[in-house]
Amino acid sequence: MRDRARGCSAGRRTALCVALLATCLLTAGCWDRVEIQDRAFVLAVAVDVVEAGRDKEPGKSRMESYAHPVPADRYRVTFQVLRFAEVKGGQERPGGASKTFLVTGRGPTMLDAVRDALGESSKGLWFENLQVIVFSQAAAERYGLSPLVDFFRRDAEMRGRAQIYITPGEAGKLLQIAPPSGEPGGVFLASVARRQGKDVHLATSRTDVGFTSQALDAGADILIPVLEAAGETMKVKGAAIFKGARLLGYIDEYTIRGLRIIRGVEKSAAISFECPLHPGNAVTFELFRHQTELTTSVEGDMVRFKLDVAMRGNLDEVQCGCQHDTLDTEYLDTAQKLVAAEVERNIRHSLAVGQREGWELFYFQRSLQAYKPKDWERLKDRWETIYPTMPVDVKVRVSIINVGEHK
Repeated sequence: MRDRARGCSAGRRTALCVALLATCLLTAGCWDRVEIQDRAFVLAVAVDVVEAGRDKEPGKSRMESYAHPVPADRYRVTFQVLRFAEVKGGQERPGGASKTFLVTGRGPTMLDAVRDALGESSKGLWFENLQVIVFSQAAAERYGLSPLVDFFRRDAEMRGRAQIYITPGEAGKLLQIAPPSGEPGGVFLASVARRQGKDVHLATSRTDVGFTSQALDAGADILIPVLEAAGETMKVKGAAIFKGARLLGYIDEYTIRGLRIIRGVEKSAAISFECPLHPGNAVTFELFRHQTELTTSVEGDMVRFKLDVAMRGNLDEVQCGCQHDTLDTEYLDTAQKLVAAEVERNIRHSLAVGQREGWELFYFQRSLQAYKPKDWERLKDRWETIYPTMPVDVKVRVSIINVGEHK
């Protein structure tokens, strides 16, 4: 009996192993595999309203749409798709063929526009490598930021690191411009956004889909960099301010620089001032290290903030020729004070613009909520009346640690 039981147990184990192996054979591999050359990799997306530009050209409106019941078409969406190079004999095809091509779709929603664009593409659109999204000003003004972003933050194929831009003109035309570097347009614009650590005028810090989605959920003010075209070139220049999902207006590069200094998000900056002894000639300070400390004090209904800014860097350029000894301690002390004065002037300018126009991107509200929660609960219903006249004390300290390789 014992031998028979052992035999039955061994038989069951063998049968179970065979069943498991058979199951592995049936489930092995990628059941939904698609070859790379059978995907249309979307690198950039541009969103316009249906009335803009090409929609009025003869025959275009019919080609770029399909019949919809209610609601009517809202968006004309242009997709920049990566073009695979032809390889013959192990060598990539020579010539100046574009690295991308465009397909366009229209619809009452973004997904409808994606489906409509499939009529121009032999391959399914693939968004896992999406780099950039460009909204036209017309679309932002008409529909608001939240409806425009919703598809890109909700769909599972999208990536939160895709950079968002807004353009005053037609967004789709920007994707037709070939970058001078030879890169695909979407890759080029994403790379430009990553240069913000070196250019204090670039408003591309924390302006991708992920950060924008968080700001929308929190009901916070939002900054979106502006992308403009001039002929066959394009440049990131200035920024748009959104009050929640509503387009409030635009700010220039000088205001952006002050805002970024307050927020402490830059890694480098060039700050120039006019030489007091030689009017018309500039001296440039190159920032290497920067720290901004924000403190809050509340006395009754009076809210007061203090900004303590500390900067270290080099004297990078002197346009006065050889008329100064830049190693002289008196000269360096004067230069440090002039840089500090310029930084303070820039900060106060940005604060004045924000308080006057009603947007708050300086982290004041966030700081009050975090460090003075009881005071915030007491004052939050009156914040919109407190903020425009709230005093902010500014102190800037600058240290020049080097003057370069020539005195």
